[in-house]
Amino acid sequence: MLNLFERFEKMQDQLEASNLLKLAPVEPRYTVNAYKGSEHIWEDWAYDSNELASLKQVASASNYTVTVEEAK
Repeated sequence: MLNLFERFEKMQDQLEASNLLKLAPVEPRYTVNAYKGSEHIWEDWAYDSNELASLKQVASASNYTVTVEEAK
């Protein structure tokens, strides 16, 4: 009978072999830029619509103009 650590290693090897340990790459969906007048203040990326709404709210509360582009 395998000891606990050997069982753990065996399970890790099986997961690696079946690619279950690898996460799918997550890419941003939107690029958000904030401006005060013509001065670029910050740039950030949103990965979903909730994060996009949050970034827009932060910019609006700071009286920044926001541009949003879909990420390429």
